[in-house]
Amino acid sequence: MKTKTYLNPIKVFTLLIVFLFVSSCSKDFLDEPQNTAGLPESVVFSDREIVQSFVTGIYDRYKGQWDDDLADGINNSDPDTGGLYAMYFARAIKGNDLIQGPSLFTFDYGHENREPTYRRTSFTWTFNYEIINYANVLINGVEKSTLDDDTKKEFIAIGKTIRAFHYFQLALEFAPNYNNDRSVAKIPIYTQPATGASEGNPPSPLSDVYNLILSDLKAAIPDLPEERLGKSYINKAVGNGFLARVLQVTQDDWALASASAKAAYGGNASNAVISSSWGNGFDDLTDEEWIWGLYQDGSNESNFYWLSPHVVMDHLSLSYQATYVNTNFRNQFSDTDIRKLFLDIYNSATPYREFISTKFAFSFGADAPFMRKSEMVLIDAEAQFNLGNENTARDLLFVLQSERDPNTIKSSNTGNALLNEILLERRKELYGEIGVEWFDAKRLRRPINRDPVHRVVINVPADSELFYLKVPQSEIDANPNMPSNINN
Repeated sequence: MKTKTYLNPIKVFTLLIVFLFVSSCSKDFLDEPQNTAGLPESVVFSDREIVQSFVTGIYDRYKGQWDDDLADGINNSDPDTGGLYAMYFARAIKGNDLIQGPSLFTFDYGHENREPTYRRTSFTWTFNYEIINYANVLINGVEKSTLDDDTKKEFIAIGKTIRAFHYFQLALEFAPNYNNDRSVAKIPIYTQPATGASEGNPPSPLSDVYNLILSDLKAAIPDLPEERLGKSYINKAVGNGFLARVLQVTQDDWALASASAKAAYGGNASNAVISSSWGNGFDDLTDEEWIWGLYQDGSNESNFYWLSPHVVMDHLSLSYQATYVNTNFRNQFSDTDIRKLFLDIYNSATPYREFISTKFAFSFGADAPFMRKSEMVLIDAEAQFNLGNENTARDLLFVLQSERDPNTIKSSNTGNALLNEILLERRKELYGEIGVEWFDAKRLRRPINRDPVHRVVINVPADSELFYLKVPQSEIDANPNMPSNINN
């Protein structure tokens, strides 16, 4: 395990660096020689098209490579720190359904990759805080600009949505469950851009972090656009999807969770769950069922062999071929379920290598799913269950189940059995994508117990510290307001 870490991004980040994202803007006056340090704020936030280029640059960082140590001049980045999709996949292999071979993400699989000097911890902290700072630059720059009011509202809303999304990731990754102890303080809050003179803030109570997340999303969603340049961009549906996910964690407003999920999937569940991806590699952002994802143009956007889950799970192409499927999870799928995409291609005597999945097909042009309508339908079903509307929950569940398996029989389950069926359906629908098994275990205070078939058999008790990472040592060293005993 490497022990190099990032420098604290709040300390090393300068405003001008961000503007390198838009240095190739096509505006005529920008074709003149520019300061190589970047564009001044007055230029970037003077024109809608340039602001849009700035936002595009933020999204582009979702598929960037992240160095272990920004100060040593050596690129020590790795495929398991390849952007947002790497963070999601690190969660995906912490559960019981997928099995990781001795390859990439192996320390995440073993629940070992949480120490303050480890690459996973440094990457996850740095990645999210860097994007948060970009969001703050966007919000601040637009607020002070002379752009028209409608343009200001739209881009401030986009900035707040991005900021909320990444604080949500930090809360999931670096703190216990929200409903365990809302007073626990692990995560500093920043709502203004960092400068070279900035000093790190002290960590805030988890309740304050979630209050910011919810207030940002609720303020932003009315002003988010419906239309967008592509599905890699945030719009109103994506914002509503974020809010629905957050409310799954707080569990204090299931009516709004349902309404937000409906707004994300469009309200017609039968149409929403129709997908062209099953059996076709889950690599095409144009699938009508996808709400938000990562577009790849087939070049070296994600350094060729970095895109998880495709490059890790695909065993039928030149890739890492690292991930296997728990036999017991495979057996949860009926033979007529189109999602039963499991093969025994190795005829191996090693139990964990019995089955692989062909859900994801790797290529340099493979797109990655970050949010799909079917997830939102299942959030709606869970919300209806918690609102006491079990018939509606069963109806929504059956809409998805019958679309995936024409021979399915509508559930007659009630109470906890119905909830467990909804949670199982989430695992069957979303495995490999967003870490749904880990997410549900953490928010619902459930254990993760692995079957003996696993390469690494580990049982993670409910509310275990293994559900969150330690604060990076680099942050403790660089931030005078971060308690030195924060990880004790």
